Amino acid sequence: MSPMPEISNSARVTVLLSTFNGSQYLQQQLASLYEQTYRDIKIVVRDDGSSDSTREILESEQSLGRLTILEDHNNLGPALSFFELLKNAASTKTEYVAFCDQDDVWLPEKIASAVAALSKIGEDRPAMYCARVELVDESLKHIAYTALPKKIGFGNALVNSVVTGCTIVLNRKAIDLIAAHLPGKIYIHDWWCYLVVSCFGDVIFDDVAVLKYRQHRHNAIGVAAGRLAQWTRKYRRFFGDRGGHLWMSEQAIALQEVFGESIPSSQTLVLNKFVGAKASFSLRLQLALTREIWRQKWTDDLMLRLLILLNRF
Repeated sequence: MSPMPEISNSARVTVLLSTFNGSQYLQQQLASLYEQTYRDIKIVVRDDGSSDSTREILESEQSLGRLTILEDHNNLGPALSFFELLKNAASTKTEYVAFCDQDDVWLPEKIASAVAALSKIGEDRPAMYCARVELVDESLKHIAYTALPKKIGFGNALVNSVVTGCTIVLNRKAIDLIAAHLPGKIYIHDWWCYLVVSCFGDVIFDDVAVLKYRQHRHNAIGVAAGRLAQWTRKYRRFFGDRGGHLWMSEQAIALQEVFGESIPSSQTLVLNKFVGAKASFSLRLQLALTREIWRQKWTDDLMLRLLILLNRF
């Protein structure tokens, strides 16, 4: 992206941090939040039922006035925990929210870069900022950078998420839109946000890495860095046991059910085709041949079209 312009620190940003047994890396992450160059930040934390010393760390930070802890700490899982945080933020006057994981390290300009990008979008339009990340090991040693998407948009969001959740920043219009239309069941919060905002508004992808994304054995999601690991994950996702995760079509159905006739007509056409293909081979054939949907790599895109024909999407 172009160099960041000078911006005013008058807009409130609420950082939404969900924790679960994160004591090992939590202090380092919090330190990177306190060191953000954008100063008008409030940190709200929801602990998702930790059994280690995470809550003690958070309560100590809260006593110093550095963050606020939500009272509820039942174990909901990452997606629902972040949705609870989002609903809480929607009840405030915050102008932006930023999703935050417990074990990363944010670069100092992360929030400033997001606010600068989002401030260019009209206040009446939902917008989401997301960015590239640097993959690091447990000691923050560089592993790789995540790939840059070739093309983003609704047709991609239906079948593939290019968004790393801990980079997401939403403007007020997107906060209200998503918080008021939460699905009953969903795979993960970042993909849902990408799908909704790409359907109704604008998604900004920053090609500059904004945080160090720590990879370790306790990652809730993580990124497969090696080629073998990537192909193993893809095989399990496409051909293995569902493991309780939703198929792409089920998420699309959830979008239809939640938003109904408010979905823009330009998106309704491909959405109806996508959902209808589950029950129609002719629609599956059309869908497999259309360029209205796409994944980022040609190998993944080819696999996607095979899965559509096999009705395993």
